[in-house]
Amino acid sequence: MKSIAIIGAGVGGCTTYLFLQKHVVPHIPNIKIHIYEAYPAPPYLSKSTPSTRSPTHTINPEERPNLYSTPATNVTTATGGFLGFSPNGIRVLKSLDPEIYARIQAYSIEVDVFAFQISSGRMLGNFSSGGKERYGHGTFMINRAALHDAVLEKVRHEDISFGRKVARVVDGEKIVRVEFEDGGSVEADLVVGADGVWGKTKDAIEECRGLTAEYDGLVGIGGFLDEKTTRNLLDKLQSNKDLVIPKNAVTMTFGSGAFFGTVIDLDRLDKPTSKDGSYENGDVEHDIPFAAWWSTFPMEPAPTSRTPFSEVKEKVLEKHKGWTPLITALIEASGFDERKGSTLVLPRWITPTLPKWTSDSGRILLMGDTAHCMPPDSGQGASCAVEDAMTIGLLCEALFSDLKASESSESEKLKQLCDLYTKIRKPRCEYIVAEARKRGDLKRDMGWLEQTIRNVVMFALCKVMPESAMDGFFSWDTETEVKKALKGEVPAVKGKGKVITAAEK
Repeated sequence: MKSIAIIGAGVGGCTTYLFLQKHVVPHIPNIKIHIYEAYPAPPYLSKSTPSTRSPTHTINPEERPNLYSTPATNVTTATGGFLGFSPNGIRVLKSLDPEIYARIQAYSIEVDVFAFQISSGRMLGNFSSGGKERYGHGTFMINRAALHDAVLEKVRHEDISFGRKVARVVDGEKIVRVEFEDGGSVEADLVVGADGVWGKTKDAIEECRGLTAEYDGLVGIGGFLDEKTTRNLLDKLQSNKDLVIPKNAVTMTFGSGAFFGTVIDLDRLDKPTSKDGSYENGDVEHDIPFAAWWSTFPMEPAPTSRTPFSEVKEKVLEKHKGWTPLITALIEASGFDERKGSTLVLPRWITPTLPKWTSDSGRILLMGDTAHCMPPDSGQGASCAVEDAMTIGLLCEALFSDLKASESSESEKLKQLCDLYTKIRKPRCEYIVAEARKRGDLKRDMGWLEQTIRNVVMFALCKVMPESAMDGFFSWDTETEVKKALKGEVPAVKGKGKVITAAEK
């Protein structure tokens, strides 16, 4: 194998590149691995190199399209909002590169539990979001752009081409051709489709052609707030007898036909107010919001990701009318000044269940959102993407590290790669998608009886939930399942038991 083309420079595409560099290049030094990204390059990338960056290196905030970017910021790192990066995903990136792990840890708020409450502020209980004792980590609450930057900035500049929008991908028994809208084209022995729900790569697989993203009827609207804005609104609310200040960094509130999540950096909230709004590590603090919120509710027709918050703000306030005062205050304080925070309107487009993730030739393989766009209710979108990436890297190393000594041809090995990848990843991701859709249904319109049943069930779950409740998501180990598949064993769909860390092995 002489060349691999990765279509898309998102979290999944960049992580796939890095795993291939780690596991394949040492065995095939002359292999060409290149990423093609439709968006323009972030401006700061041209001013630094991977060898000169520290986990918390300083970059001019005016150039970084992260916390204060808007949907109109037309670069790849400007897309997406706040997300929960789960323990299984954290372990993958930690195994990939300790510097990447250090970077995302520095830019995250780590939590072991999510607090659940109803719209009046009455607590239902706490739900596990990980934990060092069982899973090695809690969940990292992180701005997607900061997570993306951590992997993107490790990609060698000469191995990525920005502004190359794919027109179509043409499969072949001996080579794959990628054609771009600018009229150019490239050929590769293997193409990894990491171009998301609207990407063109999946259309090269006959069984997937014409299957387009589906709007699931829910919209996610959220915002980030800076320190000054957050402290001011909390001070104004102190006299309100109904005020409930969260005791957990992450609180999830369920009501009638809507959901509201809040993240407040309680550790920073307990610190004295900074005179100029800055801390010793200004770059890190710039990319960690002091407070963040997101609202999910049904909306028809679907808005676009460029819909300004001003057009939907009244709708959000209406959906949460009568909820706890903090929720109303967070919404009211958002959307006025981009330098105080940013707001996002994100309709939920989901990849339909694809019959196949690979082409018959074995030369096209789909991963991440291209193969299985997770409803955000799973908290597993980014984690599953990096699990895909690690799986691809480990399988390529096992199958192609000594191809000359093998009796199988390159074509046969590629088909074996695709077969093993599908067996390892497809059942697991489809299980997670199914679980996520159940969670998403809790955020749709409900009658009084349905709400009551939901609240009682959630209250009971929080009381009796065993320590192992999240093993299926959090305990799954990529390396273990790849080894099982290579030996002809059936890979696990769910994780099970306490995670054995690298230090314990």
